[in-house]
Amino acid sequence: MSKIEITSETRLNNIEQHFRVSAGPGAGKTHWLCEHIKNVLHHSARLEKTRKIACITYTNTAVETILSRLGTSAERAEIATIHSFLYNHIIKPYAPFIAGEYGLNLSEVDGHDDTILSNFGFINDWKTRTSQQRIREDHLILKAFHAIKWKFDTSGDLVATTDYPHKVGSYSIKKSSYLDYKKMAWGKGVLHHDDVLFFSFQIIKKFPFVLEILRSKFPYIYIDEFQDSSPIQVEIFRNIGLKESKIGIIGDQAQSIYKFQGADPTQFMLFNLPGMIDYIMKENRRSTNEIIEVLNIVRKDIIQEKYRNESDSKPLIIVGNLADASQKIRHLCAAEPVYSLSRDNITANLMKKQIRGFHDAKLFEKLADNDKPGSGNKYRSTIVAICIKAVEYAREGKFKDAIKEMQKEFKTKTDPTIGRRKSLDFIVLLLSNYETYKDISLYAFFTFVKQNIKPEISDLRKGSAKSFYEDHTYQQMALCVKIPEDLSRDKTIHKAKGDEFANVLLILPEEKDLSFLLNPDTQNNEEHRINYVAVSRAKNKLFISVPSLDATNRTTLEPHFEIETL
Repeated sequence: MSKIEITSETRLNNIEQHFRVSAGPGAGKTHWLCEHIKNVLHHSARLEKTRKIACITYTNTAVETILSRLGTSAERAEIATIHSFLYNHIIKPYAPFIAGEYGLNLSEVDGHDDTILSNFGFINDWKTRTSQQRIREDHLILKAFHAIKWKFDTSGDLVATTDYPHKVGSYSIKKSSYLDYKKMAWGKGVLHHDDVLFFSFQIIKKFPFVLEILRSKFPYIYIDEFQDSSPIQVEIFRNIGLKESKIGIIGDQAQSIYKFQGADPTQFMLFNLPGMIDYIMKENRRSTNEIIEVLNIVRKDIIQEKYRNESDSKPLIIVGNLADASQKIRHLCAAEPVYSLSRDNITANLMKKQIRGFHDAKLFEKLADNDKPGSGNKYRSTIVAICIKAVEYAREGKFKDAIKEMQKEFKTKTDPTIGRRKSLDFIVLLLSNYETYKDISLYAFFTFVKQNIKPEISDLRKGSAKSFYEDHTYQQMALCVKIPEDLSRDKTIHKAKGDEFANVLLILPEEKDLSFLLNPDTQNNEEHRINYVAVSRAKNKLFISVPSLDATNRTTLEPHFEIETL
């Protein structure tokens, strides 16, 4: 497939075409997209006062970035995440057409989120409805609920399914019972993010006039980070683009890292509409020459060209203990900040809190397993987990997320403001007492919660539940909290997507993780793509921490890296 080479400064003369822009990291695609939107606003004969350009991107942070760059031009453009766009323009106005068919309780729907219904009564109702009372491991059922995704079957219909093992203990979860969970959640007005895609697709499929309305409202639709689209998203926009609306997609297959959310990297190059033009951006405007050389080792489909043409030191691999490596790197960078990127959430939190020693990423699961809700304990493990997460969200400045988390327990149907006020009061109380419980046992934290927030939760007197609370600390639990859209200097690679930093430290837990440099395969190996995203965030200095490195691998890497063993 031939591609027309462009740069971030190229303006398309023909704006009335479908297009695909393939752009590697640091190519300036966000700049190009914003300038293209301005170009279309200036030259289009199809935009009227009520018609807008739709620009879909992946995160709220990316939305804010594009809005700020567009300036006053943003008034004539709709900038939104995929879920916000579909919810506002398909679900809200047209869900009443299909609510009855799917049992969606519209009077209770209040947006969409990833809240999984998990209280004791709900799970028992689900077991009864699906005749699965024999399954006792409630925490494993919840894992299965978390893993539910909508996927196309061979006939083109959407089915609720999961890659999670159907075997739970001695029994298998009935595949059909995943849809039962969905219908029960919809009956309570709970709409998950994935359900937004499901209902949007069902609406345009059953009521094609909705497509006509969307085309009328948005004659141009541009989708950034398209490589992270799921097949359902792709099908929705393919249908819109069959008439009138011009669809533009921008992305990079080598940066597709959201398989767990249903993304399929092949969708980017397979997406096609009549007359679609292919463009490619080869420049890297972000990184030094030495970092670009490393990026060009990892992939061959786009060999990036050096735009800055500036040299710095070779990327440095430090072999040894992570804490020692981190200390050395921060010393080398002196007053300049270093952003650490890691594969898992708990490593990011360890770096953030500068903690050494014991850590276990599955403590919340183990808390639920050791302190199962029962007839005498309906709230304990649930409310403790909610309070820990709310505190940690608030400490990162995520007060909206903290209140939302606390409202899982204190939300009231009669007056939502009461639940929000009560939730905020409890968060303030927890924060003001943080120093009293942050370094002591989880049992002490539970006692604080019982005395000050939820007096009706049952006591802990004996058994595995009490032992778990006594053997673990608040801080150990806090390390397992995933911070949404983390703005700190220590974050997961997924949360760094789309960003750039002067100095980057990539943390690799094992030597085998260097395979993305030694035997790269970004087409088929998502872990390679994830690490590629990480190293490509660096502008000036790149560091990689790895616990060990054998002689053969050292020899292979030495032409492109400085290597130091601590």
